[in-house]
Amino acid sequence: MSLPTPYYDDGNGIVIYHGDCREILPHLPKVDLVLTDPPYGINHASGHGASWENTVIANDHSTEARDFVLDCLKHVPALVFGTWKMPRPSNARQVLIFDKGPAFGMGDLSFPWKNSFEEIYVIGDGFKADRRDEGVLRGHFTAFSEAAGRVHPNEKPISLLAYLISRHPAQTILDPFMGSGTTLRAAKDLGRKCIGIEIEEKYCEIAVNRLRQEVISFE
Repeated sequence: MSLPTPYYDDGNGIVIYHGDCREILPHLPKVDLVLTDPPYGINHASGHGASWENTVIANDHSTEARDFVLDCLKHVPALVFGTWKMPRPSNARQVLIFDKGPAFGMGDLSFPWKNSFEEIYVIGDGFKADRRDEGVLRGHFTAFSEAAGRVHPNEKPISLLAYLISRHPAQTILDPFMGSGTTLRAAKDLGRKCIGIEIEEKYCEIAVNRLRQEVISFE
């Protein structure tokens, strides 16, 4: 199989492919960093009252898709979101905690603590050590609901993705589970190149719309 025609290409290094990343990955050019929020393997379905209510995430029956990507790109540094409920990648060097804030986290309503955090696995080398930050990442928020502007059930804050990108000198980043394109938007804002792959076409369309929005400076 040859590399398919991009779903979107802005001509400046921001490219989207629509399809299964396991079929597309072997044909991609070299990348410097993987930054992605893959299926966690927990058959998650939520979003009460949202248009995606009870929609199961593609390939979320196991960590197979995540592990395929990491094996295929085992020599590439990576930052990978995940959950304590499933086995971590075997080559993770560090675990960061993304504190989603007090408005997030449901889980078992009969239990006194919410699942208001996610893990981020740090894999490989090359991360900037010019300063050492805390392993708990706070202060990064996204819209709480679809009504408030959320466009994907597992959307991550652009500020968080931008922070993670800034901690590595990578010039070309790959997000093989692109979702609504947050990684690409953050990379574009930082002047980096980024390749995104997404299996759901509706999210490819949303990502393109987000990428076409220009950042307005008020300085």
